[in-house]
Amino acid sequence: MNQKTDSSTPFTAQTTMLEALTADPSLGMVLMRDFHLGGCRNCGFNPHDTVEEVATQNGIPTERLLAALNRAR
Repeated sequence: MNQKTDSSTPFTAQTTMLEALTADPSLGMVLMRDFHLGGCRNCGFNPHDTVEEVATQNGIPTERLLAALNRAR
């Protein structure tokens, strides 16, 4: 793991999606509801990609994705 991802540590652009989803499995719903990410083959992502990589690959501002992930915790 790149960083500690407990509830007191905010996710960063370098947090992997696996780290984020392991720390808070309910984030999967946030990703689907707010960004249409991760629900099907066309909107899936590699769990080892960072938040920044997933945001860039999907045309989402990194700061917006991070704000949603951190707010949901």
